[in-house]
Amino acid sequence: MSDATEPQAAGAPRDARPIKLACRNVWKLFGASFIRERAGKASPTDIAAAGLVGAVRAVDLEIRQGEIFIIMGLSGSGKSTLVRCMSRLVEPSHGKVEFEGKDLLKISDAALIELRR
Repeated sequence: MSDATEPQAAGAPRDARPIKLACRNVWKLFGASFIRERAGKASPTDIAAAGLVGAVRAVDLEIRQGEIFIIMGLSGSGKSTLVRCMSRLVEPSHGKVEFEGKDLLKISDAALIELRR
């Protein structure tokens, strides 16, 4: 099992296990409406000026088959919001969430319900 706290050494073999779940530049902003395409490029100053709360900012992660993955942080740091974005209980403001290579943000509600079963 890999240790996510240690960077991969140069030239080290990549983990061959398939990626089950991935987040690519996932953001969740709460507040006034904000252009989705702009969210991934927003600075903390832009977010504050727009009257928004940046609950999740620029999250990139990959969880491989068989891995145990822990999301840890202080109270109010966005852990639950990130998990809700990953399961599409809350729509991310920007980014991509993939499960077994499928973009969860592009599948239908019916397909999402079936996937959750």
